[in-house]
Amino acid sequence: MDRRRIQGPEKSVVPLFEAGSQPAATFNPDKRKDGRTAERIRPVFMKTGIITQANGSAYIEAGNMKVACGVYGPRQLAKPKMAAQGVINCDFKFAPFSGGRRRGYQKDNQEKEYSLFLEQALTPAVRLDRLPKSAVDIFVQVLENDGSTACLAAAITCASLALADAGIEMVDVVAACSAGYLDTRVYLDPDADEEAYQSGSLMLSFMPSLNEVTHVVQNGETTAATSAKGTELCVDACSQLYTVMQETLAVGVK
Repeated sequence: MDRRRIQGPEKSVVPLFEAGSQPAATFNPDKRKDGRTAERIRPVFMKTGIITQANGSAYIEAGNMKVACGVYGPRQLAKPKMAAQGVINCDFKFAPFSGGRRRGYQKDNQEKEYSLFLEQALTPAVRLDRLPKSAVDIFVQVLENDGSTACLAAAITCASLALADAGIEMVDVVAACSAGYLDTRVYLDPDADEEAYQSGSLMLSFMPSLNEVTHVVQNGETTAATSAKGTELCVDACSQLYTVMQETLAVGVK
């Protein structure tokens, strides 16, 4: 026996509660804890030029969610090859202190998947044909996590702002929004607590000026009508974000 340590119990059991002693948790998309309706997103704050060492950078804050992004490049490829187009390298990472569960410093499977989604959502908007034999590196850090799907949407929007701040030629900026499904109901921008009740989720990235969708990620089971409604609501929300993005870039130029 190690006497230098306090010995805990050898076995632990879950406490038993009588039926009805714990109130059943319910969630109404029309009466959310922050006062939003189902079709409203969280108030958002955006700023560019927060990282002086990067060619372009941006910061987004929505509720308790905070995301920062830095763009470096364009730079010459390490192994130059005859390529007519450039490449985008995306790195998505949750900070170790971003959520209730502490994350490791190495990227896990979710972060690797989100890095791929980030690249797929941004590639259609960047004029890679103007960057032959070059690479653009995009690093996204989630400082505070308040909904994993919402963090992915915020990362895409933040990275698009940082690309514009870096002067990378683009056909349009990319705005992204998330939605949750509760049976046949759709509610926009769910936070971490609201994600526990959803039966499915949707993340859509959109180029408002061209009216084109660049990427869609959908999980869970839902009907075609519910999916169509969620897509329509996300497109409308992206158009609202586009106005804020334009104002943020205009302030950054001044």
